[in-house]
Amino acid sequence: SRAKFGGSRMGRKEVLTEDGSLTRFHPEYNEHYHSLSGARDEALHRFVIPCRLIEFARTHGRIRFLDVGFGLGVNVAVTLHEIQRQVPGTRCEWTSLEKELLPLDELQPHFGSGDLAQILASFVVDQSVDTELYSGRLLVGDARDRFKDLDSSFDAIYLDPFSPGKNPEMWSVEVMRALWEVCGKGGILSTYSSAATVRIALMEAGWEIGLGPRVGRKSSGTVASRGSVTPSLE
Repeated sequence: SRAKFGGSRMGRKEVLTEDGSLTRFHPEYNEHYHSLSGARDEALHRFVIPCRLIEFARTHGRIRFLDVGFGLGVNVAVTLHEIQRQVPGTRCEWTSLEKELLPLDELQPHFGSGDLAQILASFVVDQSVDTELYSGRLLVGDARDRFKDLDSSFDAIYLDPFSPGKNPEMWSVEVMRALWEVCGKGGILSTYSSAATVRIALMEAGWEIGLGPRVGRKSSGTVASRGSVTPSLE
């Protein structure tokens, strides 16, 4: 099926972040999609690195990740770019969940350039992509209704909805347990939130938790694993 784009364009203007990449402001949630210290920097240091995907790619020649909150597509774009830059030829498989898919013309400035940008454009329009190196699915709608459609054992999970104060339904114990169920043993989840309620929900759902990295002016996020990982989480 082809993508159905939603949401009002009112107020979703581009915002330049400190690393030179763009984000946008969501008027209904009253939050930016990414840290103003750098959208692409946040994607790399909040998700790709703490989820250890580069190491996983070197070991297995393949990565499989779940992107909870596709948003502007920056997390996916940076992941695919960085993996192919550091471990060329790695097969990248992913599923993105998104409640409100923005129009393609608003998303494309965040995809970068070249072949990867074209692949991501096709991914958005067709809600899937399948090439020699890339296999992705885009599930649009309330993520809680789409967990049943997840059939992969993911190596990494990016938990990146809007904040618990603005988007509380995505931070419940039930959501954390649903994510635990689709995470492979030894897989890692990373999120920007350091809220005590989020960490308690993760632990109640069965995750082992640790401190995530500091990115820009934000506090340390949270990382979590399904089972023990080596080296252990801090």
